[in-house]
Amino acid sequence: MKVGYKKLGLVLGAVAVLALLPARADAQFVRYSPVFWSFDGGAGIAIPLGGLSDVASAGPAFTLGASYFLNPSFALRAEGGLDLMGAPDTSPGDPDLQIWHFTGGMEYHLADPTGNLLFAFDLGLGGVTFDTQTFQVADYPNAGDTSTGAFSKTYLAAEGGVKLGYNFARHGTTGVPIVTLYVNGDFHWMFSKKEDTDRIAAFNGAQPFGSSYTLPITAGLRFNLP
Repeated sequence: MKVGYKKLGLVLGAVAVLALLPARADAQFVRYSPVFWSFDGGAGIAIPLGGLSDVASAGPAFTLGASYFLNPSFALRAEGGLDLMGAPDTSPGDPDLQIWHFTGGMEYHLADPTGNLLFAFDLGLGGVTFDTQTFQVADYPNAGDTSTGAFSKTYLAAEGGVKLGYNFARHGTTGVPIVTLYVNGDFHWMFSKKEDTDRIAAFNGAQPFGSSYTLPITAGLRFNLP
């Protein structure tokens, strides 16, 4: 599988974008919203859904994100992720599939983020990149032909997720929880095009598909900065 150093840089860059926002030093606002920043990272499993499940199998998922609080319940959020999916069990071999996610949006907390419980959902828009090794397909596009290529495309994407966790290790002065242990479930809707998936579908004996979906489920740590 190809090593996507450039894409990893984009993941880190998406998280760093929020650092361009102005610092909030007003004391009254600090009392109103004691959490300024949250940074989180997690790992788990990504499950392909719909037509994507015919050309890929579940595999490891990794996420990295940052949230900038505008008030105690609402934050701006940037997030990047990587799903490493293998070929399905019915496939004659590779190609493995890398899926890179980059989104920006909002995060809303249903529970007080300074309490013991983390309960929040997020919505975002951004992009996704599919990337496989080069592979060959016999008898495609016509009988007797051999087609060589890769599924390497970038599309628009949307995502929504729910995060549940427990806050602990509180800041001695403000009482803000510094560390959160969480579990996160995301739904990624990727606007892939049917005409771009015909080769990888033929390789796996499947039908081309349009929009594709994944369900990454991860666990990790979140760090809050008061």
